[in-house]
Amino acid sequence: YNYLSALRVASDDKAADKGVLVVMNDEIHAAKYVTKTHTTNVSTFQTPTHGPLGLIMKQEILYFKTAEPRVRFDLERIQGLVPIISAYAGMTDELIDMLDLEQLDGLVIQAFGAGNVPKETAQKLENLLQKGIPVALVSRCFNGIAEPVYAYQGGGVQLQRAGVFFVKELNAQKARLKLLIALNAGLKGQALKDYM
Repeated sequence: YNYLSALRVASDDKAADKGVLVVMNDEIHAAKYVTKTHTTNVSTFQTPTHGPLGLIMKQEILYFKTAEPRVRFDLERIQGLVPIISAYAGMTDELIDMLDLEQLDGLVIQAFGAGNVPKETAQKLENLLQKGIPVALVSRCFNGIAEPVYAYQGGGVQLQRAGVFFVKELNAQKARLKLLIALNAGLKGQALKDYM
């Protein structure tokens, strides 16, 4: 059934320019935002915060959201070292200290809530940025969008001022891929920030 539904969507003219789509259980999701939400449940693929792009009806395909414009890069391969570190209660700076800065191309940090980390971690992130290593931030939360709300040490306001970019609508795994693509495309400075 899902295979037939996917074929219906793929052959639908209205699906053009919506990017890569995931079709499961009569729902159409943007691959950019969809995530697996359960280990074994058949309705595992969901789009937190946004919901699906559309629904597959018996007689028609209904789209109630439009996809945003896509940026394309002509890349033969993607390479580089961009690890993901998840913030946790009691976190100090030891994980960042273990990174080989000579090999590191970028870093994705999964922050608390809207985008906060322990103060020791914030200082280490600033050190990475001063060395020219880009740092992308996402929220660990299942729903919601990372944004610089709090101004305390380690808060999102401090991180944004230091140069951390907030990846507003992606999970850590997808933010990592996006950062790798951007770095392999040669994006730097404001162009990198705008793309992320």
